[in-house]
Amino acid sequence: MAERGVSVESMPRRRWGRESNPLLIKELRGRMRGARAFVVLTVYLLLLSCFTSIIYYAYTSSATSGGGPDMADLGQIIFVAVVIIEIFMVTFITPAFTAGAISGERERQTYELLRTTLLSAPKLVFGKLYAALTYMLLLILAAVPLESVAFVLGGVVIEELAIALVILLVTALLFAVIGLLFSAFLRSTLAATVLAYIVALLLTIGLPVLMLISIGIVDTMMYNIDPTRWMWKALLMYVIFLLLSLSPISAAVATEVFLHDDNVIFLYWYDIGSTHRIPILSPWITYSLIYLGVALVLLLIIILRVRRQET
Repeated sequence: MAERGVSVESMPRRRWGRESNPLLIKELRGRMRGARAFVVLTVYLLLLSCFTSIIYYAYTSSATSGGGPDMADLGQIIFVAVVIIEIFMVTFITPAFTAGAISGERERQTYELLRTTLLSAPKLVFGKLYAALTYMLLLILAAVPLESVAFVLGGVVIEELAIALVILLVTALLFAVIGLLFSAFLRSTLAATVLAYIVALLLTIGLPVLMLISIGIVDTMMYNIDPTRWMWKALLMYVIFLLLSLSPISAAVATEVFLHDDNVIFLYWYDIGSTHRIPILSPWITYSLIYLGVALVLLLIIILRVRRQET
């Protein structure tokens, strides 16, 4: 049965089209149109494959001729190297996708026109965010086969692949939201991009450097604390593990160490002397919980900022 040329079968599709986010569809089409997106993906995979091949041949050639290379160690080295490269990839690419999302509309003088549409502030923000995260998800998932090579060689379990994927996705979400935050508050895309990169690099590189410096200070403090005051030592260790969990690189490396040395995925027990033990969450859990919360708060701030600009 049809009325005015509209078939019943087309009604669900039309309803879905009205309820979907048109800005997301526009952003996805614009991002994937042309050769740029596929060139970036191809170059990224080629570089990652070349780096993995270099590690493989360097390790096998340096192994002793009598015993031969340890495939389990080789798989673990390749896995850690690929994950670290992916973290740097997320750090350098993600802010560029969102730092000009809103400020770029102002520079093109299309922002006011966009705000006169029926598109709400949350749909505008999430449309820009989802478009950037969709392409980043494509880049992350495209490298999974290289991580699976390490899984085939041995030394890596399926839990490590899952944890690495979680860290990469949380990192991509965090840096995308940070870029979107600066884009919402600044009128210049260049300024928003610079500030987003500064924050991303501080979180990725600056915090591990701070962690290395603090380890020596904490070792001295632990040595000078009275053994009977074990609670102070416990507090210092919680501070150290918190700092360790604030950077994607240090969180990934520490989680890998916990998993291989103590077979710990969720909860690690740290011995203070011979009489006390304290529970410590695995760094990837702390990292994910903290930055998911930060991303949600920043998203709320961005939506309020965009909504305030409507008036």
